[in-house]
Amino acid sequence: MKQEDPAQLWSVCLSELRGMIPAQTFATWFERTKGHDVTPEKFTIEVPNPFSGERILKRFHDKISQVVTTQLGRQVSIDYHIFEGNTQIVPVLTDLPSYGPAPEQQAADEAETDNLYDNYTFENFVVGECNDFAHAASLAVVKSPGQQTFNPLVIYGGVGLGKTHLAQAIAHESKRLGTVDRIRYVTSEIFYSEFIESIQEKKTKEFAQTYRNVDLLIVDDIQFFCKGHKDRTQEEFFHTFDVLRQKGKQIVLTSDRIPKELSGLEERLVSRFEWGLLADMKAPDYETREAILQKKADKDGLSLSPDVIAYIADRVASNIRELEGAVLSLLAYASLSHCDITMDVAKRVLSNKIRRKQRAAGIEDIQKAVARHYDVSVEDLAAKTRKKHVVTARQIAMYLCRDMTRASLKDIGAIFGKRDHTTVIHACQTVKKLLLNDEHLQDDLEKIRNSLL
Repeated sequence: MKQEDPAQLWSVCLSELRGMIPAQTFATWFERTKGHDVTPEKFTIEVPNPFSGERILKRFHDKISQVVTTQLGRQVSIDYHIFEGNTQIVPVLTDLPSYGPAPEQQAADEAETDNLYDNYTFENFVVGECNDFAHAASLAVVKSPGQQTFNPLVIYGGVGLGKTHLAQAIAHESKRLGTVDRIRYVTSEIFYSEFIESIQEKKTKEFAQTYRNVDLLIVDDIQFFCKGHKDRTQEEFFHTFDVLRQKGKQIVLTSDRIPKELSGLEERLVSRFEWGLLADMKAPDYETREAILQKKADKDGLSLSPDVIAYIADRVASNIRELEGAVLSLLAYASLSHCDITMDVAKRVLSNKIRRKQRAAGIEDIQKAVARHYDVSVEDLAAKTRKKHVVTARQIAMYLCRDMTRASLKDIGAIFGKRDHTTVIHACQTVKKLLLNDEHLQDDLEKIRNSLL
């Protein structure tokens, strides 16, 4: 590669940057950039408009400098300009060094947004019966952050149902509308890692200030606090929570379960998490799955017929992540083979994925299988009868629902005759004890499970 060829230099640099930056972020900020000029002291990058130039400068200057330096074998200053032909229109001014640590303000700004995905917005979120309450609650938080009714907002549900998408959409929209100034979005694992680092470096006061001087704190996957011995981390988060709420600042949390079901989480934290609003996310229904597939295909520029969308929606039912993964698989195939996605092509490309994950059993499936095995009706399982054989079947059905689905204790109890969650807990404990010594029951459960495959 000739060092004096700016287009070729930038092409190689973009290849390197692509592996360092999330795909959607890269597409948003880098696809319309060009290498404009290179001299022994300076490399000039053409950007499409002032906003893009400022954004690239603020968020990616260090990475760009590092890659350019590596390719050229020497340090150069990096300039960003908007051009029309060969005529410079607007320079994007900077006093940043060509390479090295970012200034403190840049680091502070990036802390707010570095962990956010650009496409996790409300605009890209498909609303259905499975998530409309959580979606509405999230919008309410953006509109009126810090209100006690929604503080904290705890969004909970199984893997791949859109909790992180909604949490990040709150951050994006709050920033866009200016309803809050200082935002911090982290996973609970990052919170833990930063806290441990602050202890090692004797900077716990600085750590506390970082998290307690924000207007909106979003912590994703709080169930991580329950793994291992994280007593000091939980204590630190407890105090952070109290400080923020007393100041009227908004807290948003996500979890794979309702807080009271998080074994290992301190009672005082469980209590505080339940002060605000709990919003659950369920597996998407068929219509919502179709809408998600269509939106994802449109966004990726992939043409899918209604038959293909219906085929995928009918067979990939467990979560949104797998639906989007199916579209990505078809997109990759279409890009490489340069062919249309027909029904036959979709079946062939997705055969392994769909065969491996075909139709996860739901609560209704389990009820029917148990009722069939024990010769009772599904209605019996939800009835108030205390006949021994019905009670046994009901307890086994509750146990399997808890074991084979992501449904909460509350949801399971509601479906089995509006029973309390404590009844479900008792049923699960009873079956677990019986399974220790009852080989006949072990065989029954194995047969029921096999019937659901």
